[in-house]
Amino acid sequence: MATQAMVSSSSLASSAQAARQLLGVGRPLHSSKRRVSFLVSAAATPPILLVLFQQGANRPLLFASKQSLSYLDGSLPGDYGFDPLGLSDPEGAGGFIEPNWLTYGEIINGRFAMLGAAGAIAPEILGKLGLIPAETALPWFQTSVIPPAGTYNYWADNYTLFVLEMALMGFAEHRRLQDWNKPGSMDKQYFLGLEKGFRGSGEPAYPGGPFFNPLGFGKDEKSMKELKLKEIKNGRLAMLAVLGYFIQGLVTGVGPYQNLLDHLADPNRFNPDHQTRRKVKVSNSGVTPRAIFEGIIEDRGT
Repeated sequence: MATQAMVSSSSLASSAQAARQLLGVGRPLHSSKRRVSFLVSAAATPPILLVLFQQGANRPLLFASKQSLSYLDGSLPGDYGFDPLGLSDPEGAGGFIEPNWLTYGEIINGRFAMLGAAGAIAPEILGKLGLIPAETALPWFQTSVIPPAGTYNYWADNYTLFVLEMALMGFAEHRRLQDWNKPGSMDKQYFLGLEKGFRGSGEPAYPGGPFFNPLGFGKDEKSMKELKLKEIKNGRLAMLAVLGYFIQGLVTGVGPYQNLLDHLADPNRFNPDHQTRRKVKVSNSGVTPRAIFEGIIEDRGT
């Protein structure tokens, strides 16, 4: 079956204008009714409209489709209609991936990523400032996270720490799952007399209360909506940052803060293109993250 794609010159111009607005440059759009679209039609399927960087009535849209806009109505924080795989489509609810659980999971993983991104780079920064001893100012991958890359002697051996962390995190995750199944129920179970502090708001992703919102942020609906949007945006950035930490550690063999200092000192030498064109060598001190890429990244000349 033939598939037709129609892209008009006016739509391309509107696309560039909308992209400039989304990125915060150039003049704003004069009308929210102008659409940038690719219309794809086939004999056996209904038309699908992909919206690229379109400014909607009350939100920007990114690669949204008619189908995604039918269930991503802007009520969720950070909703730009982006769901190219249809993972949040309610028509697929009840299967392996449940749309509400995906939304909840993104928020939780974003929070963990924000903590992880800050915790991974903090020892390097504090060490450079001389606020902590040099022996503790280690790149994140040398703190026993990746044993072949380096270990650190904590108060207990790594296996004991692993089991302890699994027990503590397992308990916390079990409580979180209980709150998901019965929202606002965590104050019903005895917990050393502290159970009232776990009384949820009825919304598992934002339980609130003295333990999870001790400063009382978001006292009104408007401020709470703004905080939810900021949180999900920063959480998404943090998830990308953690992925970047991992890749940079493998390729360069140093931590993210040292990567930043090297780049600021010599941008022409320390940049992604130069690093990937270098053939990675094994350090004389033993196995390092860059040794994992030995033989994979070939030298293409500098």
